[in-house]
Amino acid sequence: MKKIIIISLILCSVCSVYSQKQKDCLDRLEEKIHVIDSLQNKVIKPLENDMLELRGKIKVLGKDTIELRGKIKVLGNDTIALNKKIKDLEKDIAKLDKNKVKIEKDTLQKQVEGLTAQITSLSQKLSNQNKQISDEKQNHVQELLKEKEEGKKEALANLLNSYKIKNFDEIINVSCKQFVQRDIQLVGDTAELKTILSDLEKYFNARELLAQKFDVAQIEKAQIELKQVNRQSDLLDELKENLVYYKNFNDGLKETMEQLVDLDKRIVAGEDTAIQELKSRKILSELNNYMNKNYYDYGNYPYLSNIVLEIIKRKTNNVDTDITDLLERL
Repeated sequence: MKKIIIISLILCSVCSVYSQKQKDCLDRLEEKIHVIDSLQNKVIKPLENDMLELRGKIKVLGKDTIELRGKIKVLGNDTIALNKKIKDLEKDIAKLDKNKVKIEKDTLQKQVEGLTAQITSLSQKLSNQNKQISDEKQNHVQELLKEKEEGKKEALANLLNSYKIKNFDEIINVSCKQFVQRDIQLVGDTAELKTILSDLEKYFNARELLAQKFDVAQIEKAQIELKQVNRQSDLLDELKENLVYYKNFNDGLKETMEQLVDLDKRIVAGEDTAIQELKSRKILSELNNYMNKNYYDYGNYPYLSNIVLEIIKRKTNNVDTDITDLLERL
């Protein structure tokens, strides 16, 4: 009895352990089945669908390939036939071209021969015309040179006569430095006329100095040149005298202007009418003293005259106007 009880306990124990193991195995099996189902849904089924779709596309492409091969075969046959036609046409064209080319060649050869003859004829005519033009041009140039030379001689004779019939003063009154320099270029080696023109040029060069700032070196040079002019002339004598006195008139104006500058420093009229009038009379008095003292002639000394006129202009507008810049010009 005791053995039976022990055996029963052992069997119960074994059954209990077996049952527990069996349950664990079932749980693990169920978990694997769940994983397999998940893989079936997520991987295998999409792959199967893709395979089915790919097989469908392959089937369609197979049909298209068979159709395309058929078209290619047809086109190949057409190409062979077309190439044969082209070769046949080329043979026909070659036969036709031989005759056509010969006809065209003969025609062109005749045209070339005709054009060559025309060119030869025209070239000869052109050569004759060029020779004629050259001869006429040469004759015309010779006539022009002859006329020019005759005209130059006539003009030179008239020019020489115009200078010879007038005295030196008359020539001065109707001439100027620019005309003289132009005529010097025209007279060439005509000695008589060159002497007159050279004397005139010396005269006008010297007279220009009176319209410029006083330059003692230039004045002395001009005086030496005028001594070489041996002609009876009142204007020449007057010019010589003006050159001699230019320094005196220049110094006299400088002194007068220094007095006026000093007057501006000592007296400023401003808006005072009485002082303006007084200062204006003083200015005019100084200028009158300068001109009367030296027997001033505006025409003889244009450079000095322009400065005097500028002083009068400025002081007429405003007796206080500065004139030191004019003083610096002397």
